[in-house]
Amino acid sequence: MNLIIEKILNETNNITIDIDGYVPLDIKFSAPIGLPPLYWRVGDGKKSLLELAVLPESGSLSDITLVMLNPCSIQKVDSIPVKLSDDKLGNPIINLDSWNLLDRDEFSQRFIDDFDLDIKAVISPTSILLIIDGSNKITDWIKCSDTFYVGTNDKRNITHLFLDKLMQEEIERFYEAIG
Repeated sequence: MNLIIEKILNETNNITIDIDGYVPLDIKFSAPIGLPPLYWRVGDGKKSLLELAVLPESGSLSDITLVMLNPCSIQKVDSIPVKLSDDKLGNPIINLDSWNLLDRDEFSQRFIDDFDLDIKAVISPTSILLIIDGSNKITDWIKCSDTFYVGTNDKRNITHLFLDKLMQEEIERFYEAIG
């Protein structure tokens, strides 16, 4: 199961990125209004877990949290060769069809778990690239803010998350949170 971007709203959110030394990464897009968010959880569920929260009313991303990451899945580099463009700018809207098939009134049905995906991180002194599906094939980047991009493949599945222009302290706190 993949998370598919249905469209991009040509508006930017006030995205908050928090790397605090306990939770490796928390990216907040917008506060939930109304119904509780839907969740797509990926990783192996034991040593790696990434949660993407989606607002059920709109399909907007609400929150992305890297709960844990296997330290063996980190590659340290001097620079990350990512070719970014500002062609696609805005807020990704997620296709909710996978959740619409489920009974959203039952709490456990708000979660779609894909614990067969390995999460990897490539880290430079100023950026972090999270690879969600094990693929390096990216066809598009969506610029969500000056420092955060979402990478998709040719089927519009979210495959990568890229954080740029990070401070040295944030990188150190990321390593501290990973343990």
